[in-house]
Amino acid sequence: MATVRPRSESTPLVIGLGNEHRGDDRLGLDVVRALRGRLAGSARLVEGPGDLTDLLALWSDEDRVIVVDAVRSGRPPGTVYRVEVADGALPSRLRTTSTHGFSLADAVALGRSLGRFPRSLTIFGIEAGTVTMTAGLSDPVARAVPEVAEAVASELRDARRRG
Repeated sequence: MATVRPRSESTPLVIGLGNEHRGDDRLGLDVVRALRGRLAGSARLVEGPGDLTDLLALWSDEDRVIVVDAVRSGRPPGTVYRVEVADGALPSRLRTTSTHGFSLADAVALGRSLGRFPRSLTIFGIEAGTVTMTAGLSDPVARAVPEVAEAVASELRDARRRG
């Protein structure tokens, strides 16, 4: 896991969630890995915690957080979602794969209730195909990973220009 710097640096935090050994569930990790050489210190990149309750410590009091995770909504694998998390529950279409045991939606709700939540949270989800014990991503999800990496990089570049 990457080192997390103190919030005072005001650098956006990008967290990729997933399980290395569960097929498409690893996509969040792959997006963060694709961003490593591209963001040149303009964001902190974390290959997310295995226990999603640890998200509360990672994102608590952060200004800007982007989370990338696999979702299951019944749409075709590789479908990309972007949701700006405001007040309220996550949209039902953003149910995460929950191979983590504690879902991203649970972490959002718990973080809010405990006052351990970022000022701004954006979630990029990619519809997963298979999340069984298998190596590698399915073809449609593998094609979506660079698309989401570019979307995250572009969003961060645009925020720096405005900011």
